[in-house]
Amino acid sequence: MMHFSFPTTVPSLSSASSTSSTSSTSSASKPEKPLSWTHRSGSSGGSSPSQASSFTHLLKRRRRQLYLLLALALSVCFYLYSRDDASSGGGGNGLSTADRAAAKAAPTAVLVVAVDPKTMSTEYCDRIVENRRRYAARWGYEVFVGDLGAYTGGNEYSFRDNQGQLRTYPPSFNRFPIVRHAMASFPYTRTFWFLSSDSLIINMDLSLETHVLSRKRLNSLMLRDHPVIPPMSIIKTFKHNDADDTQLIVTQDSQSVRADSFIVRRKRDEMPGKIKAGKTVFGYYLMDVWFDPLYRYYHFKDAETSALEHMVQWHPTVLAKMALIPQRIMLSYPIAAGGNTKNTDDGMAKKSSGDAAADALRAKYAGAGYEPGDFVVHFRKCGTGIETDKGCKKEFERYWKMTDKYEVGGKQAGKAKGGSKWRPKAAVVAKPATRKQPAKVPAAKGPGR
Repeated sequence: MMHFSFPTTVPSLSSASSTSSTSSTSSASKPEKPLSWTHRSGSSGGSSPSQASSFTHLLKRRRRQLYLLLALALSVCFYLYSRDDASSGGGGNGLSTADRAAAKAAPTAVLVVAVDPKTMSTEYCDRIVENRRRYAARWGYEVFVGDLGAYTGGNEYSFRDNQGQLRTYPPSFNRFPIVRHAMASFPYTRTFWFLSSDSLIINMDLSLETHVLSRKRLNSLMLRDHPVIPPMSIIKTFKHNDADDTQLIVTQDSQSVRADSFIVRRKRDEMPGKIKAGKTVFGYYLMDVWFDPLYRYYHFKDAETSALEHMVQWHPTVLAKMALIPQRIMLSYPIAAGGNTKNTDDGMAKKSSGDAAADALRAKYAGAGYEPGDFVVHFRKCGTGIETDKGCKKEFERYWKMTDKYEVGGKQAGKAKGGSKWRPKAAVVAKPATRKQPAKVPAAKGPGR
């Protein structure tokens, strides 16, 4: 016979239901705990990583990979930038030994001379080059000599006019590729001064730095808010231009701006190592624009001077970088030609008002006449006839004698650093990077010596 035993106490149904409802109520009232992102080793049942923890580790791995890729990309960019900087000339300590030596040996200024053996005698060319070299020797500058006939370009633009004559451009425009060639030959030089071959440097005691280029001096010389074409041009120079922003320095007489004496400067941030290869600096741009076929073949009245008038009036890019300075600073006219002077120190200007020849000579010049101590004399309308016209030749000889005291080897002559020498139908360039010793500059053997 089978016996069954029952527990002594059996919970009632009502109490069981109440307990169940209480526990469900308490669990419903408490918010659910968020998933833990860390594994607690002491908790029961937590010995294996959770799904969230696995996702975190995966995210960290991906993040490390991303950082590595970014670091690699930055390293490649830095390497490519450094290599490009070195190939374009380097910068600062990036310069090669040869480049550093070239920069140290580079002259502070280069005088650009353009001669034309077709219209000038060899003796006259020698004397013009000698004049520049005497000045360059005194201040440690260089002289770059170019033959105008060797730089003829763009003949494909020549055409025949209504009379069947072949129209070409004036050879004087070839001065601009000569200046450009000088800039390319002296990449570490900031200043390039072009002075036409019908001009003479008279006062060689004036350096370019103290006479024109220093910031204080140039700021005091700049004609601001001044008519570009006198006397009443509506186009004027800018009011607030600063010497540090100036890259073209020109002057004007009473009729126009002048292209017979101008200075082109590189800014410091346009020197090798500061710009990338292939980028254009203002000097190159200016020479290219000035030599544009549109200007060369337009047959302006005054050739390159009229082209300059057009540029500074219609191209703000040029006007913004131009400084206009008084004429006598670097382009005086001869005393006998009149000008705005009453100087009659040697009697050359004492001409009666009824002297037709004297009046005609004075009429050639309208501007500032030479006064003792002036820097440069320019025989403006003599041009290529400076050797054939008796009046022009006489004036040239008179001013040439003023420079005798600066003859190389004399008491006031400095040691020559220039190595350029003019030869017929050739342009010879002195390259400071390859020159070990300064060349000796011989004295000129032209007429009147």
